[in-house]
Amino acid sequence: MNYRRSITLLALCTAISACNTADTTMMDGGITLKDNIVTLHVDGAPDALIDSNGALQIGGQIVPTTPAQHGLLMLYFQNVADVHQTGTNMGKIGANIGAKALKDSLDGKSKAEKDRNAEAGADQLKSLSQNICRDEANIKNVQDQLAAQLPAFKPYGNVVSVGDVEDCKKDKDD
Repeated sequence: MNYRRSITLLALCTAISACNTADTTMMDGGITLKDNIVTLHVDGAPDALIDSNGALQIGGQIVPTTPAQHGLLMLYFQNVADVHQTGTNMGKIGANIGAKALKDSLDGKSKAEKDRNAEAGADQLKSLSQNICRDEANIKNVQDQLAAQLPAFKPYGNVVSVGDVEDCKKDKDD
């Protein structure tokens, strides 16, 4: 293997490894996904935990739910997991863009070729950012339904605000 390919391969492996994390944090720490558990953090209330099966624990106690509430909790978890997956995909695309740019530079590609590759990657990232905004809006929608239907969930009913969803859409458009 030649020197340039070794450097490119090393850069790619390093970048992908840095993006390969099992944790996601959203809403300034209000929502975390770790070890297949979504945790909601709000001031003045114990953490609420939602697992992938839709079970809700608050303050270490299982909260009984109706089938409809249980379904909403599963949707909440899935939407957070979708944001995590999209973020992971964005990280991989970013790493690929960086590795491609490095390889193009080492291979002496023209500025036009480099720009085309960068624009293709940017288009992919823009599309994925739209997915994150959609998933964030879905989280807000499910959160509102849970707060209305499940009294124990009310303290967590503002983790994602209308402003957060609007800011995401605004940032995506910029």
